[in-house]
Amino acid sequence: MKIDINKLDFKKVSDNIYQINHHKDVLKFWSPKICVPFGIDKDYDKYYIRLELDKFVDDQNPLEEKNNASHIYFKKVISHIEKLIKKKLDIQDNEFKSVIRNRGANKTELIECRIKNFKKNFQTTVEYEDKENNYLKTIFDIEKQSYVKVLCEIYGLWDYRTETKENNKIGLILYVTKIIVLK
Repeated sequence: MKIDINKLDFKKVSDNIYQINHHKDVLKFWSPKICVPFGIDKDYDKYYIRLELDKFVDDQNPLEEKNNASHIYFKKVISHIEKLIKKKLDIQDNEFKSVIRNRGANKTELIECRIKNFKKNFQTTVEYEDKENNYLKTIFDIEKQSYVKVLCEIYGLWDYRTETKENNKIGLILYVTKIIVLK
């Protein structure tokens, strides 16, 4: 799907949350096979799944690490959407908090996604590729260092910028609506 900046619509849902649609459609896309280093996390009464972009050593240049090509494309899709939103709303880089984060000294990148829920009921579905051995497992049974494919949904923006506080930011709300846990 080609995203046209002029077709991005922002609808205020609450004081600090804006829903994003692209010509009345929700932006959705699948991830490649990707590692979940921590399983499901909970922060500030919200559940998260962090996706780790793989690094590998290039045989041609052993001192240089590179990303998997499908992970590079996945990262570019998210970065492109963030860039379009910043441009459309005239947001400075220092005001925007990306969902793509560096993790520690090894420079591993994580993509932080929320688990979609409504009134404490999960909207995110989970499916295990090995159904025979995992038929009773839930989203909380996703183990650390598991490999998954996820359906991502760009829901909207959170905006906590105010005139009195300099360090408050604005950022993307990236939901996971379906998780397929691979063997």
